[in-house]
Amino acid sequence: MYDAEDTNFDTTNKADLDIKVPKKLTREELIQSARGFLIAGADTTATLLNYCLYELAKHPECEEAILQEINDFITSEVGGEGVLGTSSVYPPPLTFSIHKSNRSDDINYNKVKDLTYLDRFVKEVARFHPLAFTVTARRAIHSTTLKASDGKLIQIDKGVAILGNAFAIQMDENIWGSDAKEFNPDRFLPENFENRHSMAWLPFGIGPRICPGKNLALHEAKSTLIFLLRKFKFEFCDETNTDIITDTITNFKTLKMKIVPRV
Repeated sequence: MYDAEDTNFDTTNKADLDIKVPKKLTREELIQSARGFLIAGADTTATLLNYCLYELAKHPECEEAILQEINDFITSEVGGEGVLGTSSVYPPPLTFSIHKSNRSDDINYNKVKDLTYLDRFVKEVARFHPLAFTVTARRAIHSTTLKASDGKLIQIDKGVAILGNAFAIQMDENIWGSDAKEFNPDRFLPENFENRHSMAWLPFGIGPRICPGKNLALHEAKSTLIFLLRKFKFEFCDETNTDIITDTITNFKTLKMKIVPRV
């Protein structure tokens, strides 16, 4: 899209229109874009939520920390005993809204943003289980030579498709430390994360073609977890497959868990 703030752009000048306005998308480009939107906007967020519930059951200390945040920043504003209370009555239902409202039970972007531990938890889940990284290949627009960390030179010819291994990067002890294979949301504390390489965390890609739905996906995942955790506890059962391998998009073939209503 052309930036309307550009004062050098004259909409009455055909030369400007021909030179500065991008060409129309071809039919094939439209089809591929629609395909990308459908895949990226549906399965990936649902997959992230599956892995979040799995890791919550595996790490009950994370669940306790998130519930405490919900009590502190959400439930305390809407009244009631909250998810950690002993009342037999469920917490008040949540109303999700993107509009301004005077209702105290709206779970909007600003409220969800206050739950910093939940944010770190979701990001750590995405580090452990990177999603859809096989669809982020990039094609070289010209030939070049790259120098690897071990000093070896890698020739990349024009037209070659390149795909970074996000799973290997996000589990690399040289990047994340000796505890890289341990689940630890606190590695995303500002003091622990701010000095890491900008490409250390790649569940949404990086650069000018980073996933445009990154912030929406994270907000959807966190908002849904707030809603679910206030009402239910998720636990492993005899049929839960705890020996999982991250798939690039579809995650578990079937994730079976025990769901206990909170009372």
